[in-house]
This record gives sequence, C-alpha cells and structure tokens, in this order.
Amino acid sequence: MSPLPQVLGLALVAACQARHAAPATEEPSPPELSTSGEVTPGRAVVGVESIARIESDVRRLVSFGTRHTLSDTEHPSRGIGAARRWLAEELETISRELHGGKLRVDLVHHAVPPGRRVPNGAEVVNVLALLPGSEAGRLVIVSGHYDSISGDVMDAESDAPGANDDASGTAVVLESARQLAGLQPRASIAFLAVAGEEQGLLGSEAQARAWRDEGWKIEAMITNDIVGGARGSNGRLEPFRVRLFSEGVPSAGPKPAGSDNDAPSRQLARYLAEVVERGLPGFEIELVFRQDRFLRGGDHKPFNDLGIAAVRFTEPNENYDHQHQDVRMLEGRQLGDLIEFVDFEFVARVSRANAEGLRALALAPAPPAEVTMDTTRLSPDTRLTWKSEPEGSVGGWRVRLRRTWEPTWSETIDVARRCDVTLESRSKDDFVFAVEAYDREGHTSLPVIPGLRR
Repeated sequence: MSPLPQVLGLALVAACQARHAAPATEEPSPPELSTSGEVTPGRAVVGVESIARIESDVRRLVSFGTRHTLSDTEHPSRGIGAARRWLAEELETISRELHGGKLRVDLVHHAVPPGRRVPNGAEVVNVLALLPGSEAGRLVIVSGHYDSISGDVMDAESDAPGANDDASGTAVVLESARQLAGLQPRASIAFLAVAGEEQGLLGSEAQARAWRDEGWKIEAMITNDIVGGARGSNGRLEPFRVRLFSEGVPSAGPKPAGSDNDAPSRQLARYLAEVVERGLPGFEIELVFRQDRFLRGGDHKPFNDLGIAAVRFTEPNENYDHQHQDVRMLEGRQLGDLIEFVDFEFVARVSRANAEGLRALALAPAPPAEVTMDTTRLSPDTRLTWKSEPEGSVGGWRVRLRRTWEPTWSETIDVARRCDVTLESRSKDDFVFAVEAYDREGHTSLPVIPGLRR
C-alpha cells in the first residue's frame, strides 16, 4: 500500500475553502519476507484469547463431519442442520454475554428452485445476528459461508471438513461479533453465516434480494472466504498479508464518471485498507483490482449484481490440495480441507481487520448524497456539489483526489460544512474525485464518486 494520503492545501474558489488540514500519518513498514516465504513476527498483534476462540470455533464446525447444503438437517451432531443450530446458539451466547441481549439472532429460511446443483430444489438456511443501529435503514454486513463440500459437489454424505473453506470465514463472523461487544452503531450490522455457497451462491443471493426487497440501504458487504492462512501450493507462507478483491466497473447501477476503476466496491476496498492498516499496523491489506479469482466466485457477487458495494477477503497463497478435495493420501500428499492446515493466529488477524472495518463503517455518518461534478463547460477547474444533510448529522465533508493512474487516494481537502466546492487548477480530465462525510468524533463515511451534471 502507498502511504496514507496527506492533506494538501489547494486554492478553492466559489463557495468553499479548505481548512483543518490534518498531519500526515506515517505508514509502518511491512514485516520483512524471508527467502523461504516466512515472515518475521512482531507487528499485527492479536490476543491469545481471540486465537483460542477461533480455534475452538473452527474445530467445532469441522466436528460436524460434513456441512454440505444437502446433508442431514435432523441429526444431532452431523450435517448442516447440526452446524446451523450450533451457530445460532453461539450467536445467542455472544448476544447475551457481550451485547446485553441486543443481537437479534434468527435462522433465515429461503426456498431455492431446482437448479444444476440442487436438482430437486432446496431450503437454504442462513444464520443471522443483527445488531440494530440508531439510523433506520442503514446496513453493513460481514459474512462467511458455513457449508462445505468434498471432491464431488453433489456428494452430501462423505466427510467434508471445510476447515479453511469456509469454517475460517465463519469463525471470522463470530469473532467479529465478539470484538464489537458494546458497540452502539449508527448503521445496523449483520453478522451472517450463509449456506448454499458451494451449490452456486444460493444463500447469499437469496439474502441480498430479501434485504433489497425489505428496503434496506446496504452500504457495505464484506465476505470472508478461505482466510485460514495456509501455506500455498506455491510453497509460500505469508501470515501478515491478506488479499482484498473488489470489482472496478460495477456489475449493476450507474457507471462511474470517466473511470473504470471506481465502482462502489472499489471505494469500499480502499476505505477498508486505510482503516485496517491504521488500526492493525503491520498487517498488509493487498488490494486486488478484480472481482474475484479466476474459476471461482464468492458471496459478494450477488450483492455486486444488485449494485451494492461488496468485497472479498482471501488468504494470500491458496493451497489447492486442501480445497474441494476428498480426504485422502495421493502420491505422498495429504489432500482434504483439514484443520491442521489452518493458522488460527492468521484468522485472528483477519477477524481483527474485519472488526476494525465494521466499526468504522457502522459508526460513520451516511455517505453524502447526490454528489455531482459540473461538466457544463470547459474549464481548468472542477466544481463539485452534493446534498446538504440535516444539521448535526455530520461535522463536515472532505474531497478525496487522485490522478487517474494512481490506485489509491493521494490528496484530501477538508471543506467543513460547505456542500459546494471549486478546485482551482484541478482538471476533471486529469483527476478522479470523491466526497466523504465525517462527524464531530472523526468517524468518516465511504467516499462517493460524483455523477455528471451536463
């Protein structure tokens, strides 16, 4: 990641002037990577209690034998039914012991029609814990999928431990709920464990559409899938780095003005990288500028398909011997998604990263609305306007800038309580702009790319 943006003074004309310049923040140097692929520890510290809880969660999920979406739903200790009952019980415990009973825990049932991987249709059940926010309708989401598969996607009987894919991501959801104990958010937070991912993103697609139909304003969705920190098929082990995937051109909704690198999901990824690298120094968020890996997909995609900002965390080096494999030995190699290949301390870092991002998103004011850039005439300057919010809901606004070739924001201008700014000698042809809101406590919203006023 490049250094955090510095606030630079620019000449402002018309209605707004830059003020309240913030001091530059020095980004810590990342841990050094040895020639063997090992990383020297010392940064990105997480508590031993968190590591122990995550290990316990992953072991419990693996203990159900298989969590295939079409596996047994009635058996007391094997199959997806036992897994989802345990997840609901664990979230109820987290609510009672850490949130004063405020989490609303539910098993959300979705009827899925027949399809290629569910030939007779299916009932997909998501496990949801909702922490209500003070501002109605706003929602941020963290998810992992709790279903698993063996080598045959249709085999609902064989062992499918799913330790990394995706007990690790489900454990992140649980631990994020614990780490946000006592939070009083402005936006509601959904802690979501979905089923049906391996059968075609069924649970996440149904949930995304249900929330849309209920009228939620989903501001951000983060999914965690394969975050166990395994040594990769390339032999590398990098426990202080995680990949964050985001699409650049939105799958749905209006296209960004003049850029193919600025879908709402890309703004979310940049935002999370800034927040996490401040809150968890030494843990690198590697921005990967594509929706997902080749030949694979994740639970953020159905949200992208509805025009919602959604991103995916995945470990830096995947091991394909431990994904979608029957548990067996082959030519001296152990195949299967087994628990011995999960680094619980790495998962704890990913959990901390998620919690930092969720806290920032949920405490922030709503992003600015109706942000527009004036393109009615030729000019070396750029004029931006946006909708004024009710008094007291925000402390002010900032404009973020970067040149078109820069991956992350490199300049920031504070325009206080104004909602109209002209940036002198900052040509709309040469720069990308966004506007973000902040409150009096310093919480900052997602940046919003302007639409065009012609």
